[in-house]
Amino acid sequence: MGLIQHVAVLTGKRGGYGAMKPLLRALDTDPEMRMSLIATDQHVNPKFGNTRAEIERDFKLAAVVDMQQQSAQPVDRARALGVCLTGMASALDELSPDLLMLYGDRGEVLAAATAAVHLRIPIAHLQGGDVSGNIDDPMRHAISKLAHVHYPSTETSADRLLAMGEEPWRVQVVGDNHVDGIVSGDFTESSIVRERLGIQESEHPIVVLYHPETIRPRDQRADMAHILRAVSARSTRSLVVYPCSDAGHDDVISAFETVRGSPEFTFHQNIDAENFWGLLNIASVIIGNSSCGLIESPYFGLPAVNVGKRQEGRASSQNVIHCEAEPAALSAALETALEDSSFRIQATRPAKPFGNGLAWQRIHQHLKSIRIDSRLFNKRLKLNA
Repeated sequence: MGLIQHVAVLTGKRGGYGAMKPLLRALDTDPEMRMSLIATDQHVNPKFGNTRAEIERDFKLAAVVDMQQQSAQPVDRARALGVCLTGMASALDELSPDLLMLYGDRGEVLAAATAAVHLRIPIAHLQGGDVSGNIDDPMRHAISKLAHVHYPSTETSADRLLAMGEEPWRVQVVGDNHVDGIVSGDFTESSIVRERLGIQESEHPIVVLYHPETIRPRDQRADMAHILRAVSARSTRSLVVYPCSDAGHDDVISAFETVRGSPEFTFHQNIDAENFWGLLNIASVIIGNSSCGLIESPYFGLPAVNVGKRQEGRASSQNVIHCEAEPAALSAALETALEDSSFRIQATRPAKPFGNGLAWQRIHQHLKSIRIDSRLFNKRLKLNA
C-alpha cells in the first residue's frame, strides 16, 4: 500500500511505442519511480521489422513475450493471444509492479490486462472510450472494464467511459499520446528524412498504410490492390508500410506484388516514429485505414483518405476524406485530396481534437498521486439513474 513506485508498461505495436516515448522518458528518468518496459507482438516478430531493436536503442527492456503467432489466420491469432496471456502472467509475476500501464485496444493488451487483474496489479489504461469500427473496438471496451485508472484522449471518450459505469474519480482527460512528439517537434527534419528514405527535394510522396479489417468479411488482398492501383495512377513517389499483425495481414502483403517493381513505389516493414512523422511532414496525402490518418494527420495539416470501416466512429477532422475500397471511390478521394485547392486549404487548418501535446506530462503527474489502496481495487459500477 502507498504511492506508486514501480510502473510496468506494455508495448506491442510499432506506432504505439513511438507515441509513448515522451511518457516513457519521463518515467525512466523519475528518481522516485522505476519503470519496467515489456515488449511483445509486432516488436518481436521479424515480419514487422524487428522493432525490438528500435526500443532497445532507447530503453532497457525488462521482459520480452514472444506470442509465437504462426500465421495470419484468425485461429492462429487467437492461439497467439493465449500464448501472450501465459507469458504476461509469468513476466508480471516476476516483475511485481505496483501498476501496469496499457495503451489502446489490441488483443495483446487485453491478454496483459487479464493477467494483471488475476495478479492483483492495478491497471492504468490510455485511449479508453474511443470508438473504432474493427475488432479493436470491443477489445478496447473490455480493457476499460478491467482497468482501474483511465486516461482518455478526449472529453467525448471520457463521457463514454462514464456511460459504461466507470467512476468519475478514475477518469482523467489528458489528450492523445500520439500527438505529443509531433507538437514538441520531436521528429526527423525534412532534409534528413528525405535522405534516409530516398525522397527527392521536389517530391511530396503518398504514404500508404492499410491494415486488415477484422469485423466484416472482406477480400483483404483485393482491397489493398484497389488502393495500390489508385495510388499508382497518380504516378507519384509512394511509400507503402506493412500492416499490423491482425488476422489477414498476409493477404494485404500479398497485394504488394501487384505494383512491386514500379519505380515510384518502395515498401517498408517499419518506419520508426520519428522518421514516420518526418515523412508525414513532407507528404502530399496519407491513404489507408491506420488511426494515424485520423489522429496524427491533422497536426501536420495533411490530407488523409480513410478507407473502409476499420476506423468507423473515431473522431476525425476536416482534413479527412472517408471512402470505401472501390476503384471509383478511391480515385475520386485521391483527386480531391491532391487537386481540390479548396479542400487542401481546409486540410491545412483542421480542428485538432486530440489535445495539445502534453498528455505525457498529465499522465506522469497523475500517476504520482495515485494511492494503492482498497478504494483503487474495489471497482463499482456508477450508472446514471
